[in-house]
Amino acid sequence: MTAIRQSGKINEDTTLIDIEMLGIQGIFSMYLIESGKKCIIDAGTKTEAQEIHNKLKELNAFPPDMIILTHSHWDHTQAIPFLCHKAEKMGKQIEILASAAAIPHLREQSFNDAFGLGPYENIKNDVTPLKEGDIVDLEGITLKIFEIPGHTNDHIAILDEKNNNIYVGDAIGIKPLDNFFIPPFLPPYWDKDTYVNSINKLKNIDYDSLCLAHFGYIYDDEAKSILDESVSVYEQWWKLFEENVDKLFDLAYMKDTIIQKMLPNFEHFGEVLAQTVLFWLATGFKIYKNL
Repeated sequence: MTAIRQSGKINEDTTLIDIEMLGIQGIFSMYLIESGKKCIIDAGTKTEAQEIHNKLKELNAFPPDMIILTHSHWDHTQAIPFLCHKAEKMGKQIEILASAAAIPHLREQSFNDAFGLGPYENIKNDVTPLKEGDIVDLEGITLKIFEIPGHTNDHIAILDEKNNNIYVGDAIGIKPLDNFFIPPFLPPYWDKDTYVNSINKLKNIDYDSLCLAHFGYIYDDEAKSILDESVSVYEQWWKLFEENVDKLFDLAYMKDTIIQKMLPNFEHFGEVLAQTVLFWLATGFKIYKNL
């Protein structure tokens, strides 16, 4: 096993926090980095905001000094208003940082309507823009920013230069189990060409370990091999969707087809969430193909 997929320390400076998104363990991992400053990677969901606040308090890490967003999708952003409000009641302020390209999406979150889980709250906080090559100083740890679009057009990776650990959000897909990998072509801004370019870019970055938002800390050889695995998984799923283009939204059929061909462990998500994920993928495929 070359992964940690449970809450706890992943190195001397970093804690993986399972926010138990939608009440399910093992599908969303937030990361707390503690140095001279405290930083969390991604903010999580609105429905889990109170639990995120509680878990950070238990770790003596609330409020963090900053939240860095890998991208602007709802499950990474919607806890921001709640967390910032709680900090303000303590007389403190959390700095929000994201790709410059993410800022208009944060201001107007209606693009997330494609996921069907709204309403979504617009992020009114000031946001510090980040770009390729920027360095975020945590006073003891430096974080280097890389632009890796594809999953969204505003996605970034964040390299902890002390621990040589890179955070890639959803850029390469969802992998909650060793033998369970879902591709990243979610709506509404998926782009195949920029995804492939971003995978190649990640291959040229010197890192030892890799953190997924969905789900966990990947290390040793798998931290590199997972990039080729991501492309292979993407190609298999895309081919299957192309072969079943007339049945994309027959979710029961698609679920059974995918289980038979690729994912015997798809039931890990449960019936409702499994069909929800398939709906999101079908929507991402449909938008990209302009169907």
